[in-house]
Amino acid sequence: MYHFWDSPCCFKVRMALSEKQVDWTPKLLASVQFEHLGSEYQAINPHSIVPTLIHGGKVIFQSNVIIEYLDEVFPKTSLKPETAAQRALMRQWMQDEQTFLFPLVITMSFNLMMTLREKAYGMEQLQIWSTKHPDQARAQDYLNRVSSPIDQVALDQAIEKFRWHMERLEEQIVVSGGPWICGKDYSLADVSIAPLLDRIEYLDLLSVLEECPRVTAWFKNIKSKKSFLDAQPPFEYRMWGPKKPIPNRQVGPDAPHGSFPSE
Repeated sequence: MYHFWDSPCCFKVRMALSEKQVDWTPKLLASVQFEHLGSEYQAINPHSIVPTLIHGGKVIFQSNVIIEYLDEVFPKTSLKPETAAQRALMRQWMQDEQTFLFPLVITMSFNLMMTLREKAYGMEQLQIWSTKHPDQARAQDYLNRVSSPIDQVALDQAIEKFRWHMERLEEQIVVSGGPWICGKDYSLADVSIAPLLDRIEYLDLLSVLEECPRVTAWFKNIKSKKSFLDAQPPFEYRMWGPKKPIPNRQVGPDAPHGSFPSE
């Protein structure tokens, strides 16, 4: 699997692989160096999105598609509820994660994490890496955004919208009876959403769960699962952010591949 360590989309696939007890070969890409936009990776995944799974010569991309694929080809431990109605509910929450929750997390992450890259690497190094981007207009937009002040209005709006979705998830767990999103069956809905809460925690924004005791309990339960522990990024590969300050010295291009050094 081609992946980034600190990516919720990659995190969910690693969780599914762990749940299925499937051995896999990691192909780590360095996102800050735009490796996922290089011609070698684009030949595998024309959209340049991550992760990509290669299994039996078949190339599978889109993280939710990958985890459904894994559940079908490794059926011993099912990650889908028993009834058609519950499976529809599972897919609704998976779709909500992709359509609504993930874009909000991107806005929060860009403001609280990505903007630290200019200070850590220096603009000169970021400009060198940006030359690998096949769309230089987008590369310049990226450089402008990482070197700009935090967009507090966009950040605050994203936080409040995410809080609203968590209140909906709270209601869902009440209706389903818990302890999981679809009720008694741990499913791909839980696998899909858990990595977003991991990112929210590392953005120091778990206050979005203040009025959501059942979601708080759900997240505590899921963090104790072996699959979550297996899949979570090592601290060295977590991006800089509120819980991981940038190092005191500038980070050079010789830092370990794909990492975000803390010293």
